[in-house]
Amino acid sequence: MEKPSVKFFKVFSAFIILTVFSIAACSDNPPEIYQTFWQVNIFNNRENKTIQPQLSLFIQVHDPDGLEDLAEIYLINDKKELFWRLDSESWIEVTEEDESWIGSNTLSLPHPSMDFTGEYRLLLLDAGGASAEKVIVINHNPISFSELHFPEAELSGGVINLTKVNGSTEYILWIYGNDERFRAAFNTSEGSIAIDGIVKAHTDLANGFYFFIYQKQKEADFGLISGPFFYTPG
Repeated sequence: MEKPSVKFFKVFSAFIILTVFSIAACSDNPPEIYQTFWQVNIFNNRENKTIQPQLSLFIQVHDPDGLEDLAEIYLINDKKELFWRLDSESWIEVTEEDESWIGSNTLSLPHPSMDFTGEYRLLLLDAGGASAEKVIVINHNPISFSELHFPEAELSGGVINLTKVNGSTEYILWIYGNDERFRAAFNTSEGSIAIDGIVKAHTDLANGFYFFIYQKQKEADFGLISGPFFYTPG
């Protein structure tokens, strides 16, 4: 199964960028970007045996017409001629303390030799064509992958057991259904989580699911991601 990810686009001319983002319609209620969160993580892809940087990007948003009015997010690096696109089918929506955040944990680069460092334009569009824009600067120091120890999981006896590595015991499991759609995030510091608890919270996962493990590194500005791991009831 191919890992769910945001489709990567490379822009070959400034003309294309200007064309894509020419907005014909106007709205009396444009969306707003309140805050942004980004973090570069290192992803251990267990399916194709590769290790590569990935970007987690979330924005706190507001739209007077409701979140359902939001249509697209673009992250653009003009200097490197790169951009990524998210829409309501591909972004994750999180609500915490009445704050609405949307974004993704799976923004990937086209080649392992590249990095995310640089200045980006963040563009939020609603269904009527109104937009909000914000500039963010991503600074990330290259990391030697050979020095990293990625979290692993073993499924047995109805329990997902997580390895304790790098001195950290804080994990987040990102759960996906077999339709490749994100379902939920489960936090745990116990080193294990019952599969029954996941299925009870999301009954449509009874026929199986897969997940990725995120582990924040102590005293570091990046996290480690490993997966996918598969659960199939038997």
